[in-house]
Amino acid sequence: MKHIVESFRSSQDSLFSALEGHDSDAIFQASKQLGQAAAQLGSINANELDPGLKPLISQADDLMQASIYRLRFLRDHSSTRLQLLAGFRENQASTYSDATRGR
Repeated sequence: MKHIVESFRSSQDSLFSALEGHDSDAIFQASKQLGQAAAQLGSINANELDPGLKPLISQADDLMQASIYRLRFLRDHSSTRLQLLAGFRENQASTYSDATRGR
């Protein structure tokens, strides 16, 4: 059981490092790894959880929250960059379609 919790925690570390590095491939790979670790963690019966693992689970929860905030930041940052690169036209970003042609 401890191995499963530690694997989940390690997967979170990998995801957070990938997020900090702005490496999309590493983020994708770390997300897959975290998904697998989360599935294993979900198989643990909460009633059988060793009380000594609660601090580790609490740390994992804190890191998960930090990852969520980082993902939101990267999403907003990417959206802003896309709008700046595309240019603004009447509060609308001009990307691959031309709004004046109705597409």
